[in-house]
Amino acid sequence: MIDGQQNQPETTQRKLKQGATATGNEFFGRSQTIYDVPDLPQAYNPIYPVLFTGMNRSNEVATIILKAANTTGLDTMLKNPKADIKDIQIDQVTYIASNEVHSFTGAGFSTSGQSTKDFAKQSYKLELNQFGNKTTKDLIYGRTTVKLRAEETDMTMAREKLLMDCLGAAGGATLSGSWVRLFINDQPFGLYVMIDDASTHFIDNVLHAGNWQHQFTGPTYKGNAMTPEQAGNLAYLGDDLTLYSEDLYKLEDKGENKDLHKNNSMGPLVGFMRDLANINPQQATDAQHPGDFNKLIDPQHTLIHMAFSFLSASWDGFWYQASNYYINQDMQTNQWTLITYDFDETFGNNSPDETLMTVPYEQYGRPNASRPLVDKLLASPYWKSQFENTLKTVIKKFFKPSVIGPRLDAWTQMLKEDMAWDRSLQARSPGTASNWTVEDFTSNMNTTTKGQVGILEFITKRSAAVCQQLQFQDNDDLPPLPAYTAGRYMDAQGQVTDHPTGNNGGNVVSPNGGAPSSASSLLYSSLSAGLSCWIVAFTTLIYFNLV
Repeated sequence: MIDGQQNQPETTQRKLKQGATATGNEFFGRSQTIYDVPDLPQAYNPIYPVLFTGMNRSNEVATIILKAANTTGLDTMLKNPKADIKDIQIDQVTYIASNEVHSFTGAGFSTSGQSTKDFAKQSYKLELNQFGNKTTKDLIYGRTTVKLRAEETDMTMAREKLLMDCLGAAGGATLSGSWVRLFINDQPFGLYVMIDDASTHFIDNVLHAGNWQHQFTGPTYKGNAMTPEQAGNLAYLGDDLTLYSEDLYKLEDKGENKDLHKNNSMGPLVGFMRDLANINPQQATDAQHPGDFNKLIDPQHTLIHMAFSFLSASWDGFWYQASNYYINQDMQTNQWTLITYDFDETFGNNSPDETLMTVPYEQYGRPNASRPLVDKLLASPYWKSQFENTLKTVIKKFFKPSVIGPRLDAWTQMLKEDMAWDRSLQARSPGTASNWTVEDFTSNMNTTTKGQVGILEFITKRSAAVCQQLQFQDNDDLPPLPAYTAGRYMDAQGQVTDHPTGNNGGNVVSPNGGAPSSASSLLYSSLSAGLSCWIVAFTTLIYFNLV
């Protein structure tokens, strides 16, 4: 195969897998498209009915191509990422995976994040439906908005994806993510992790199996920390809404609650904090008497997110920092759901305290810091025992080197060519360059590199420490889970059904957040965006010499 402009041959020869009769979409300069990535065994079935889609691809790198006529606005944004610049109009968005192509017009494009804007490789947000008068919403895997995370603090670019997959394998509602290559106006921008952003559609996808007409989806708030003393710790300070800083608690999405306005936007969340403060944890004694927690939250789901905040030493997250979490209200049940996110600073990465890798959970967290939701649950003997059972279950099932190691090995093989490409690209914005190398990426998947603990090294020590502290073995001696039937599935054409379709081309992921359940290839002419879209996309792809 040669590129479309320079007639330069690829350095490797492609081969069809045994039994395959056709290829899917392939990318010039990459020796392989689909990889065999081991699934994570499911520890618990999903607590909430979830919509399974190709958003959570784990065994390939997809491609996003953006076309923007407003090059002046785009250049201004790239040169001034911290400036208050409105979304740049993207005239055409093309998403290309091995088995499907999706195309959109009139999207908005902006830089994303806070501290990430200090880096030369920016993170971005892509919002569909921002421009043009559309009668129906454009959706990519049921999402209206996605973020493209540069992962500049993580030399592996794998920590965030791994932890999201771990949460899914533990039954938790979680953001989904996939690796993508980004091109803008025929220029390569690098490798990114495409993940969810909070929206009503996102909540409906992960809590209501993609029922976008769910009329009881309430507001979603985002917790943030400014300093150790100023953090979104969910502590009740009184009913005066002005006592709660918007820097710490931000109304991220109203959901279907159209009565929320600037002057009362904090009302529902303050009500949650008040009810939490009034819970007596000693009333929860056993499964028949769980106390008042389940009126306010789903305790087991909260314990899952607590477990991985602790197991991953997510020092910039919900438990330790009181930051980087969403909390959503269901207006019918008045129950709230915690969803943690932002996982680049996990598995020992830039950790402020090396003891976080082995510290017992009773000593985890900032000294003398108030964490009402965590503290109340662990103050209950019953829910404390359930938390320990959660730790034991996820370690026995998958949070151990014998399971995580092969997954990291597969990802190392899958990503190394794109990592080499990414590391060779020129920065598009002012700021700090990470200067990570391909060797750093490969090494840090396993061992300490340039002062940062390796992912597998961390998991080995963390899981062993918990086994010793709670006095159990990590062998999987647990009974099998019952079949999971509550979720729904989106196929390559965007159709949602109660059961996965037979020929989904790898679009349907398994419930554990692992690799797609099938990786069968589709002919180009069968792609969802149609033959004309393929011609544009394929011509664009082969134009680049990306070796």
